Amino acid sequence: MKKLIALLLTLIFVTSALSACSFLGIPIGKRPAPTAPAATSPAATTAPATETAAPATQAPATTAPVSIGSLGDYVKTLKEKEVSFGNGKTNTLRLPEILIDSTDAKAANDEIVEKFGEVVNGDANSTGAYELDYEAYLNKNILSVVITSKYDGGNSYGLAYDFDVTTGKALDSAALCEAIGKSYNTELDKLYEELVEYYEDKWGTLPGNETEKEKTYNYANLKAAVMYLDGDGDLMALVDTYAAVGGGHWVAQIEID
Repeated sequence: MKKLIALLLTLIFVTSALSACSFLGIPIGKRPAPTAPAATSPAATTAPATETAAPATQAPATTAPVSIGSLGDYVKTLKEKEVSFGNGKTNTLRLPEILIDSTDAKAANDEIVEKFGEVVNGDANSTGAYELDYEAYLNKNILSVVITSKYDGGNSYGLAYDFDVTTGKALDSAALCEAIGKSYNTELDKLYEELVEYYEDKWGTLPGNETEKEKTYNYANLKAAVMYLDGDGDLMALVDTYAAVGGGHWVAQIEID
């Protein structure tokens, strides 16, 4: 009897458990496996895109071409004077002034006045000068000024200058050659050849002239020659020459190229 009661109670317990599972809608024998919580990954922190502005492309600075102007902007007649001679002949003596505003130009103007100022400031006849004139040439940015004079007694003298008008700087013969793309030493060799030809043609047959000839051909005298550009842009040189005639000193304008 006791066994029967125990079996009945077991049956009732099992039946109740099955009813509860049916009520919850869970199939018997198929309980869901525990679900692992979803891994929470931290949100990716994306740095805000920093937009770097491309540097502004600046157009290269354009240098305005230098206006060279005309010859009259750089040289003028400082003084002039008319002189007369016993044979009724008259001559106008002219002295230039370089108008470039630079220390080099001022030094050149001072030298011109020191050398020839007396001719036009005083009594020209008493100085013995019967010719004094200048020529000026402008080749691109290079100004050349050449002054020549002649005196009673046969002497002649001269001065020559070259300037870069864009800088106001004076150019010596070497710098002038460089500015026009020539070799100074090569042009000096050419000048020597031209000087010998000029001198021999003019004074080569003078008796007792060897000392003066050697003085003319001397390398130091050649180096002292001032090169310049004429109106055609040709390379010239103002050269001191010596001869056993007249006053003994002459200035020659010799074409190199």
